[in-house]
Amino acid sequence: MQAMPGGKKPLPRRTGRRAGRRGRARVAAVAGLSLLAAGLAAASPPLLVTGMTYVGRQGTASELVLHSESAVFHPDTEMAELEGVRAVMVDDKASDSFEMTCDRAELNVATNDFTARGNVEGVTGDGQRYSAPWVKYEHASSLLHTDAPVLVVNDTGTFRGDGFRYHVQERRFRLLGNVRVVQTP
Repeated sequence: MQAMPGGKKPLPRRTGRRAGRRGRARVAAVAGLSLLAAGLAAASPPLLVTGMTYVGRQGTASELVLHSESAVFHPDTEMAELEGVRAVMVDDKASDSFEMTCDRAELNVATNDFTARGNVEGVTGDGQRYSAPWVKYEHASSLLHTDAPVLVVNDTGTFRGDGFRYHVQERRFRLLGNVRVVQTP
């Protein structure tokens, strides 16, 4: 061993069998901590619910009520997968802003946003009836919309379009692109 400046001796360097065991022990400890951290951060088990009713409210403007035959809630992502769904949005005057049914929906519990899929049918607060393969509701902007082909029925007739936008708070409905009248015999 050589002396270091200032007269201090360096720590002895480990070689051979003891050094190998300590090196492996460090690697094992780091790997163990990594696995422990991964385990703590791992997804919580999903929660299965039958006959669920979810009530979401943000502020005082509106209340979202979702009923589902069954649901799977994922606590780690705050997402729920719903089956057999009926949704009702009620405004601050306790009148329905829209109603909808669908086969399934994905609900973000943190934001109250949801996407309805499969046999989506509904009615807006001003009486527009619609059906589409999917419809999304964005709670922060109070917007119900789809860019999928849609069928709309109201007191003036039946129409097809490439989607719609329904501004819930304003009760303003707009049919999008390639709008055409459906004539019945």
